[in-house]
Amino acid sequence: MVLEEERGLFGNLEEKIDHLLIKYQELKKERDEMEAVLGQEREKMIQLEKKLEILSQDREKIKVRIDQLLHRLKGFDI
Repeated sequence: MVLEEERGLFGNLEEKIDHLLIKYQELKKERDEMEAVLGQEREKMIQLEKKLEILSQDREKIKVRIDQLLHRLKGFDI
């Protein structure tokens, strides 16, 4: 009788351990997927920051060009 109870307890323990190992693998897979997505999002952020820098430079060039044109127009009597 005691042996059967021990077998039952060990069986329950094995089931719980199996369940925990499966859950661990699922969580590990989920973590890896999230890390991959995070890496992709970081790459997008880097690309957007580069694009923003280029747009800022273009904006500054346009501003300088407009200032130059306005300065040239000031020389004319209108």
